Amino acid sequence: MTDKITLELTLDELRLIDKHLWISVSTKPILEKIKNAYPKPDIIEICGVKYQRVEELTKPMDEVMDRLIKKYQSQKLWNMLRDELGYSVDCCDEIVDLVEKWFPKEQSAAGSQNVDTELLVDGHNHCLQKMKEMLR
Repeated sequence: MTDKITLELTLDELRLIDKHLWISVSTKPILEKIKNAYPKPDIIEICGVKYQRVEELTKPMDEVMDRLIKKYQSQKLWNMLRDELGYSVDCCDEIVDLVEKWFPKEQSAAGSQNVDTELLVDGHNHCLQKMKEMLR
């Protein structure tokens, strides 16, 4: 069993340790214990500028990203055909291929001097790209 010790360090001493310490797999748990042992001030001053502490996010970013990816994938036509309607992989591929062929071609605003026409064509093409992304 390891002995517990008590450290009394100033904030400047902690910054000096942090600046010169190399963090490795073995030292990281120790540094986390030291970091958690010191109270976190609500307001700190760095180079004459005061900063207020902001609470950390309640959910880890990986969890949020996984949830968004799952939601995004469930909205794709291929996944809806497979998961909700129970179609086979080949059948899903054939349906999505037919829908891709059915979509109109992208348009070109080349030669147009009307800004509205160019914006409408850009919006039309952007919409087609988004719809094609949602197929697979």
